[in-house]
Amino acid sequence: MAIYLVRHGETDGNRNRILQTPDTPLSTLGQQQAQEFAIVYKDTPIDAILCSDYLRTKQTIEPLLKLQSHKISYEPLLQERSFGDIRGKAYDDVEDDFFAEDYVPPNGETKQQFVERVAKAWECIVKFSKEYSGDILVMTHGLVLREIVNTHLEKDPALQYLSDYHNTCVTKIEMGKALTVLSLCDISHLSTQTTASGAV
Repeated sequence: MAIYLVRHGETDGNRNRILQTPDTPLSTLGQQQAQEFAIVYKDTPIDAILCSDYLRTKQTIEPLLKLQSHKISYEPLLQERSFGDIRGKAYDDVEDDFFAEDYVPPNGETKQQFVERVAKAWECIVKFSKEYSGDILVMTHGLVLREIVNTHLEKDPALQYLSDYHNTCVTKIEMGKALTVLSLCDISHLSTQTTASGAV
């Protein structure tokens, strides 16, 4: 049984380096990426989908849902880190280093709060996977994926990244007696026209 961890498609916020709000939609390129992802993965034997409840993740999974009927659950624990009042601002317009360990976003999540939430999200993913005999797909966000991969997965040092958390990148995990990472940040489903890299 496998778990597919997927990042959403590109948004204008990704491209323009803007801290995004929950209702940020996919860009035109992001919509194309979602279509290409759906076409390649439509025959994958996925039993169920666990998805962040943000608009961009919902829009990314929508083309796959049109091609295959899947049970889908929306999980707030899979949301991107909340930067509170600075959401909607361009990176260059924020004076502070908002990725610093000690940065406290006004009305947002500290790094520690985010790490603790992602730990709960990972527990939720594992529990969700045990409810099904087949593969599951998890649609989430860049920072969430980084934290899961860096903290909760044991990786073979020889395993090569195919991209750096590119939009719609796929990390495939085999769940058995031992957890095995089969692929990391795979974007082989994308055409050369849709591989523009997107920021968080």
